[in-house]
Amino acid sequence: MSKRILLLGATGRTGSLALEYALSQGLEVAALVRRPQAISVKSEKLTVIEGSPLNENDVRKALTGCDAVVSALNNNRTSDNPWAKRLSPSLFMTNSIRNCLSAMKEHGTRRIVVLSSIGVNESFDDAVFFMRWLIRNTNLQYTFQDHDAQESELRRSGLDWTAVRAAGLNNGSKLKSLVVSYYNEPKPAWMISRLHTARYLIDCVGDTTTFRKTPAISER
Repeated sequence: MSKRILLLGATGRTGSLALEYALSQGLEVAALVRRPQAISVKSEKLTVIEGSPLNENDVRKALTGCDAVVSALNNNRTSDNPWAKRLSPSLFMTNSIRNCLSAMKEHGTRRIVVLSSIGVNESFDDAVFFMRWLIRNTNLQYTFQDHDAQESELRRSGLDWTAVRAAGLNNGSKLKSLVVSYYNEPKPAWMISRLHTARYLIDCVGDTTTFRKTPAISER
């Protein structure tokens, strides 16, 4: 079981919840963030490192002493509106994960869990109709191109990866029943809370049954 993880995206809506949960589970966390002041959590088990996942030297430094990596990165827009202007550079997640995988191989770190989405790669047909339309016809297409390429990097890495394909994310504070699906069985629900997603990402780190798999998670 991992004792210290490198967390990417720790200031995001899902990543901040993953940070809190990881610390509550007794894990040591190294959080690589561009704005350290955005992290309000205080813990002896938390190390905040200023830097960018797009900088391989920053990633290499942050990964020192870590047993695993958890990425809650996203390709952000100015709002949740699917037509909203993009904020992240093209292939932000992909290039960040590529840097991470390179540093992991140097450090001998094998375990990585990455937040992905239902609708990525071969799961596109599993997404509901309106989601497929949005992916094809709005700025979500750039996010999903990034997710697609990110998963391809993982598959080529030879490491013990898991790409967690979450359903639509909401801000619900009450955990409902978790549904974990493979190859659309059982049929995923439409949504899942960021809280449940964050916990699953952390719990997944030590779950060897998810190695080199793409579990789809949702709530009923």
